[in-house]
Amino acid sequence: MRSEPAAGVAVAALIVLLVSIAQGWTVLAVLAGATMVGTLVATTTRRRLGPPPDVTLRPGGADRPWRKPKD
Repeated sequence: MRSEPAAGVAVAALIVLLVSIAQGWTVLAVLAGATMVGTLVATTTRRRLGPPPDVTLRPGGADRPWRKPKD
């Protein structure tokens, strides 16, 4: 899952949070804040548990042609 839906949820929760603070609705503000924190935790966990990247930043390795042993 990509992070675009999570960003949409976070922005919607931010709008609800701002409106609820302006109107003085404490319960709705707490729910919007909890939604934002949950979205952050969900995307962080998803990235950490996802598959390893295809490209590593380490140069070299046994598969490189210039690292093969000479005959």
